[in-house]
Amino acid sequence: MEDGFQLSAKEFAMPIPEPDARLRELDYFVGAWQAAGRFHETPFGPAKPIAMRIVASSEDRGFWRVVRTEELPSADNPTPLTARYLWGYDAAAGEFVAEWFDSNGGRATQRSAGWDGDRLAFLGAMTMGGYTVPLRDTFTRSGPDRYHHIGEVDLGGGWQAVDDEDVTRVQPPR
Repeated sequence: MEDGFQLSAKEFAMPIPEPDARLRELDYFVGAWQAAGRFHETPFGPAKPIAMRIVASSEDRGFWRVVRTEELPSADNPTPLTARYLWGYDAAAGEFVAEWFDSNGGRATQRSAGWDGDRLAFLGAMTMGGYTVPLRDTFTRSGPDRYHHIGEVDLGGGWQAVDDEDVTRVQPPR
């Protein structure tokens, strides 16, 4: 280095990082799920019933939970949405972090303090079609193999439901 300060690899050796223990709180979602619900009428599109498959896994040495959703095509839903969610934990902030990307070009960044009883809420912002709006996703457990999800946006008049689903586990985690 130009200033003469240099560390050897041996001097800089750092232990192999381990996933934060709080990440295990998200293991509830690991496995395969099926969901039935609806998209509500919003500026993003008309109301429609939806059915979807959801698969969640622990990846990259346990540092991330990857959740993949896939709506099933139907007469009411001829252009089904797919999405990828990446959930992790920011130990410095003491919060869960979430990023998601969907097949309509939407994306979001959210944070959560974690479970409050049986409720987990991620809050942040979604960008789609050139607009960025506040976004809240809330997951409410109703047992070891069932939960309810509601996605909401605030378009300036308070929280408005965009989608909600009842979700049932079809395959436990491996």
